[in-house]
Amino acid sequence: MANRQTDGPEGPDARREALNTRRAERRRQIRRRRLVASGVIMAAVIAVVAVIAFAGGSGSDHGLTHRAATDVTAGGKNGGSAGQGAKGSSSGKVRNSKPQPDWEPHAGPVPILEYHVLGTPEGEVPYPELYVSRPDFRHQLEWLDGHGYQAVTLEQVEEAWYHGASLPSKPVVLSFDDGYRPQFTFALPQLRKHGWAGVLNLKAEGSDLYGSNVRAMVNAGWEVAAHTIHHLDLTELGGEQLAEEVAGSREILRREYGVPVKNFCYPAGRFDDTVIAAVEAAGYVGATTEIPGYANRDAPYELARFEILGSSGVSGVEEDLASG
Repeated sequence: MANRQTDGPEGPDARREALNTRRAERRRQIRRRRLVASGVIMAAVIAVVAVIAFAGGSGSDHGLTHRAATDVTAGGKNGGSAGQGAKGSSSGKVRNSKPQPDWEPHAGPVPILEYHVLGTPEGEVPYPELYVSRPDFRHQLEWLDGHGYQAVTLEQVEEAWYHGASLPSKPVVLSFDDGYRPQFTFALPQLRKHGWAGVLNLKAEGSDLYGSNVRAMVNAGWEVAAHTIHHLDLTELGGEQLAEEVAGSREILRREYGVPVKNFCYPAGRFDDTVIAAVEAAGYVGATTEIPGYANRDAPYELARFEILGSSGVSGVEEDLASG
């Protein structure tokens, strides 16, 4: 991305830089809260496992202990279980799951938007900023479509960047982290209306999605990317546990859904050189961060994204895309 000259402290570039600084600080605060919340959940899991193991002894109770721990993290749902939940009402690929006649080669930067929960928080939740209302999400998609943007997967972007494939004139990647239920019930049909596919950054265990939900998304052309197994801070893990979270999550998703899983998403955007090396060693083509900006082909394991928050609205999406 080319550097831009500023036009004075009161100019639009200076105002945009100040806005981006405020957003970056807000995102750092959210990441810190998310990591704290993840630590609390994991502590609860350990406590439940210890109590059940103590009460039930050994032998056949091991299966019960595993299920109880899964219920704490997933609310009784297991993202890897098949044949549960709503059936995939959408069968067949969307239009943009394959190159269209008017697409052209594209080697330049591409914006990636980052979403979490689609809906309104009920009561107190750990990080309400990550909830984007459904009307806001619909309006953001409409704005993107009306301004010539077309959503594609990150795999398609990488095929264009590194292998000469084609993309629409104004590509954008819509990514959805963790595996929240509305990503299937709401995002899937909303993107389908526009002929678009998204990227599901899925935790290998403990998401809100059933296996049948994920398969319906794959059948519609969505990409599945790995988001570790337990959503831990990778910078704090030893070598063996780091490899399990990075490479192990890819193996689980590939085996469960029969997809290549070419990309990785750092939990809470936390990574360092050691983590990047583990991602490369696991065979991923790229990895997404929470660094604001356009994703660039020259930084495949530090791909920037614009995090869309509940306060973003259409104007926030417009400002993000204008900053590229």
